[in-house]
Amino acid sequence: MTPRLICWATGLLLAGAAQAQAFYPGHLPTEAMVHDALAQAPAVQAADAMVQSALAHAQGLRAGMHETTISATGQRRWIREGGRERFAEGQIAVERAVRLGGKAEADAGLADATVRMSEISARDARHETARQLLALWFAAQRAGQTRDAAQDNARAADELATLTQGRLRAGDASRLDTELAQAEKARTQADLATAQAAEQSALAELQARFPAIGKPTLGDKALALPSLPDELSAQMRTRYIEHSHAYLLAQAEEAYALHQARRTDLERRPDPTIGVFAGSERGGAERVLGLSLSLPLGSAYRQAQAQAATAEAQAALSRRLTVEQRLGAEFDTLWQQAKGRHTAALAQAHAARLQRSATERGLRAYRAGESGLAELLTIQRIAAQALLAQRQAQSEALESHSRLLLDLRQLWDLE
Repeated sequence: MTPRLICWATGLLLAGAAQAQAFYPGHLPTEAMVHDALAQAPAVQAADAMVQSALAHAQGLRAGMHETTISATGQRRWIREGGRERFAEGQIAVERAVRLGGKAEADAGLADATVRMSEISARDARHETARQLLALWFAAQRAGQTRDAAQDNARAADELATLTQGRLRAGDASRLDTELAQAEKARTQADLATAQAAEQSALAELQARFPAIGKPTLGDKALALPSLPDELSAQMRTRYIEHSHAYLLAQAEEAYALHQARRTDLERRPDPTIGVFAGSERGGAERVLGLSLSLPLGSAYRQAQAQAATAEAQAALSRRLTVEQRLGAEFDTLWQQAKGRHTAALAQAHAARLQRSATERGLRAYRAGESGLAELLTIQRIAAQALLAQRQAQSEALESHSRLLLDLRQLWDLE
């Protein structure tokens, strides 16, 4: 093996080892980028619009659904006794139903619960969209890693084919070695084309969903995998549950159902309608001024509505407990996934170091004539796979850790 080829192969391995410890300096988008991207997301915009709708609905609840009614009547009276006389008469009345028995206060509580629900739903939409952004960002990042590795492999295979062709002309290599090198070059070119297409596809999806988010870029800063505690913290698990928007929303829905049940129970006592009226009779010879009061008689319908609202409140309590259990299991899964990916990343780094050592021994064996080019190509191919696997494992470990921080409200201020 020529000294140039030995130096090239050794340099490639050392560069690969350095890149295996490299990370994207923006392995996460900045908070400003995230805010801009989320502000443009249709799901977030829809949730914000629903907050405005809830505020208007709450204003209506506080005002009440009762309205003032004005009615007017006109008539003409004929009197036939003692001569025919005709008189113009009329009456005007103003009526309004009145909320009594704490109904106005109950409506105000229902309005507050409505706004609270919509605000949590908006924050939940923002958080869920941030989760999607995070997943697409790391998918594009890993696609870039794969393309970068394929580009390095294609460049190395091209240099190897050129050097092997030169050795063939010098009589220092067989035609089989040349054909193997050319085949390796063609294979790496195909891998590069596939990786480039996959990267463009991942970037296209990221940019289509979040045009303001930018693009992951490679850097040369050493990557330090995030450290995780050995034991699962009960406080961390509780924080994950109690700070989850799903749990907060379930709590808000339970509070809303309780307010609704109380309001519906109050409706069993109907609202009275109070009015005043004034009239003119016999052409103004007689004046009438009075008060009116009407009261609907409660029926079985109102009782049934109250019972249904109470049952719905009990169902909302059960749903909150179900959400609490689901979130606990979800946290346990995320925690174990983060721990597993962290361990896998460390193992892949160890495997890459061992493979680098094996490749160096393969280079020495090839130089001493103890092995052929086919064996060297196999070793180098395995080394390239180990290097890419290490990069991918590191990215997956970072993604799991970032997802955990996002759900614990310790990544990006989205509130």
